[in-house]
Amino acid sequence: MLKPSQLQQRLIEQVPLLHQHPEKLVMVIGAGNVVSTLATSLSFEYHFPLTLTVSDNAVSDAVTDQVVVTVLKWLGENQPDILSSSTRRLTDFAVTPLTDRLTITLQLTERVQVQDLDGVQTITHLPEPPLPENNARPHQVYLNGELISQWTE
Repeated sequence: MLKPSQLQQRLIEQVPLLHQHPEKLVMVIGAGNVVSTLATSLSFEYHFPLTLTVSDNAVSDAVTDQVVVTVLKWLGENQPDILSSSTRRLTDFAVTPLTDRLTITLQLTERVQVQDLDGVQTITHLPEPPLPENNARPHQVYLNGELISQWTE
């Protein structure tokens, strides 16, 4: 599964606390399902919960906001159905902010294509459909007028 490591990399790049202390981010993949059919192809989907925890002596509101905004941006590119579905957006992105840690649980899916051609089997993890061309993404985040994070792509 590729999405957990991609999200971890994004959080470490874009959240200053995690950039300085990546060990404060712990990610755990929970028990999930493989969804497939009896079609001629063995293509399938992984369905699994991903729990990420940011631990610190005092997780500030700024850190919570930075993590949530980064996850939202990542979801828009890598799991847009969570944000576009009225049902999934209420259940598939859960957050538990405590004084010493922030826990987020995401219900993710990953599509895997399996092709058989001339006796060769090829397995490919499929990306999400691309964002529309006119979707400009910011490279800086301000909180109450103060620059709190910036990055380049």
